[in-house]
Order: sequence, then C-alpha cells, then structure tokens
Amino acid sequence: MVPQIRSSIEIEEHTILQRSTEPLFSEVDGEIVMLSIENSEYYHLDPTGRDIWNLLSEPRSFRELIAALMEEYDVSAEQCRKDVTPFLKALLESGIIKVHA
Repeated sequence: MVPQIRSSIEIEEHTILQRSTEPLFSEVDGEIVMLSIENSEYYHLDPTGRDIWNLLSEPRSFRELIAALMEEYDVSAEQCRKDVTPFLKALLESGIIKVHA
C-alpha cells in the first residue's frame, strides 16, 4: 500500500529512478514490507511492486524499467507505462524511491 499522490511529479522516458536508502525493508512471502522512519509509515508491495523495487536497486531510466517489466510480464509498453507511472509517482511522493541526479 502506498499513499495517495499529493503533487504532480513528471516521469519521462529518460528520468533516472532509484530506491531511497531511508526505508527499512524485508521480503516476506514474496512481498516487500517496509517501514519509513522518516514518514512513520508502513508499506507493503505486492509481487509486481517487489519486482519494481528490485529493479530500482540500481539507477535505471523509466524506459529501461518499462523494458524490463515487459520482458517479465505479458504487457504492452503502453499498458505498462499506464499501470506503472501512478505507482512510481506515489513512491516518489512518499520518498520510497528518488530521481537519481
């Protein structure tokens, strides 16, 4: 569960994303559970969210992330972008991931 998006964050093809170091996390039964000390919030990511989290262990462009997910899941690029973008925006807003400078 990730919080609602509170601001408009633009993610473009070349945007480089990476996990933040702040949340404590662990994998439990195929899902990621995390605790943000900074936000005093608990989150859990389902298996698809876990895959995205794992892919962002290193800096990766949005384009690269979509390509990797398309290899893993039977989904078109358009549908993948449509499904993943709001999720990434919520993670960015929460500080769970960051735009890599």
